[in-house]
Amino acid sequence: MSSSSAPGPTGASRGRGSVRSTIRSLVWTVYAPSFLLSLGQGILIPVLPGFAKEEMAASVALVGLVIAARHIGTMAFDVPAGILVSRLGLRRTMTAGVILFGIAAVWAGLSPNITSLLTARILAGISFALWSISRHSYIATAVPYDVRGRALSLFGGISRIATILGPLIGGLLAEFVGIRVPFYAQAAVALLTLIMVLSTTRNLIEPDRVGSRHNVFGELRGVVTRHRYDFATAGIAAVMLQFLRAGREFLIPVWGGEIGLGKDQIGYIATASFAIDSMLFPVVGYSMDRWGRKSTGLPAFVVMATAMALIPLTGSFGALLAVGLLAGLGNGLSSGFVLIMGTDLAPKDRPGEFLGVWRLISDTGGASGPIAIGGIAQIVTLGVASLATAGVGVFGALLLIFVVRETMNRPDDHAPKVEPDTN
Repeated sequence: MSSSSAPGPTGASRGRGSVRSTIRSLVWTVYAPSFLLSLGQGILIPVLPGFAKEEMAASVALVGLVIAARHIGTMAFDVPAGILVSRLGLRRTMTAGVILFGIAAVWAGLSPNITSLLTARILAGISFALWSISRHSYIATAVPYDVRGRALSLFGGISRIATILGPLIGGLLAEFVGIRVPFYAQAAVALLTLIMVLSTTRNLIEPDRVGSRHNVFGELRGVVTRHRYDFATAGIAAVMLQFLRAGREFLIPVWGGEIGLGKDQIGYIATASFAIDSMLFPVVGYSMDRWGRKSTGLPAFVVMATAMALIPLTGSFGALLAVGLLAGLGNGLSSGFVLIMGTDLAPKDRPGEFLGVWRLISDTGGASGPIAIGGIAQIVTLGVASLATAGVGVFGALLLIFVVRETMNRPDDHAPKVEPDTN
């Protein structure tokens, strides 16, 4: 195998690896563009609820639907994205995702009504499915087992660092320039990301593509059948975690608006929360590689559930800031958790179809979270919705303790099967 700036899915990449060399090989193909897209996504966190409520006169339930629309689009296109990765290749799928992300941002910013906004956000979700599945498939073939926790928690940490800046930029632009301006800023970030992707992935080593004569539905059915236990256990835990994360993005901005905070203040809270979030990835990565994935996943569920339960007790900027920091701590402990579990379980030769199904399952949490929380808030109160979200976190913690098996694969366990001695 000839050398390249990007590691390929060779046997050596699946055995023991160096953290430094692995990270260095992923800087321009994974870390940098992911940083930019995370920055773009973060811009709308403090803005989108207020935009839907004030500009479109949306109810709390409709605000939840607007926030969930991206997750719905992602969930609906997860499996098709996995198929496209196998048929079109990583680079083409990745590029298409970035282009659609920019188009969706401009569309949302120009939206005259709630229907148009919902459609634009669904398109943003489709773009995210294309981007995330192609990136995830590449990671599954390129990152060695024994450094996966550190390499992928760094990936999660970098995304979180980007999201520190995103809400701050979005909140300030909305408050002092215009409520639609953050959408156009997101489109500008997408354009910059596209330039980076096109210039740094020319030599990307692609997995083998599937010919058009293959039975796609038969292959997907085989993937679901072979991995049904993992989907039914680890997959449901991923759903719970994504539900909590979506609940955090929904509840803190909406509750902030309910207690009279400005968009800039909500942006400060989101920024501080993500700042705490992004500081934990070195510890999380080491812990995952040393003691297993659940060593950080379990406390993440507990801390985030506690934060959601405390939201109704806050009535000021300082109190909500404290809860936001606690939620950031919990989410930081889950840095890369869903990504790493899926990568651990994915077949290494052709991960696209598996990861499409994996992301479909896990994304149901992000898609259903804001809708369920908004519906509960509409029927009962926002405080009750917060407590219900906390209950989901408790359920997820119990699932990890009693049902989900540890997905960490030690190199020694795989060396005899994956990398036979050829010397």
